[in-house]
Amino acid sequence: MEEETINPENEILDFLSAATGTKFRHIKSNLSKIQKLFKEGFTPEEITEVMQLKIVQWKNNPKMAGYLRPRTLFSEGNFENYINEVRQVKQNPNLYAKYFKKLNNIETSAADNTGDLEDMFG
Repeated sequence: MEEETINPENEILDFLSAATGTKFRHIKSNLSKIQKLFKEGFTPEEITEVMQLKIVQWKNNPKMAGYLRPRTLFSEGNFENYINEVRQVKQNPNLYAKYFKKLNNIETSAADNTGDLEDMFG
């Protein structure tokens, strides 16, 4: 059996798999979306930040958890919106904590600890 090459695309997919408890394969349909983001000038760090934010938002939301997949997260149109959302969270983590609770219809969340958000997004 051949050993897979370690590259940023594989690492990003592995991160998504580990964080969501799934196993996304290193196949062309998954990797090409990430490669396209690189060609558009996005960095591995930006892609990871988008994944982190969407995981925080969607992982425990039954309506949205199924969208934690490469086809949704890394598509051209979606990614531009998601990276802008990351930028907004970085600018105002307290506002995000309120938004997250309303979005998920909960009273408390991991987003309550804005220190964690600042650690995650700088």
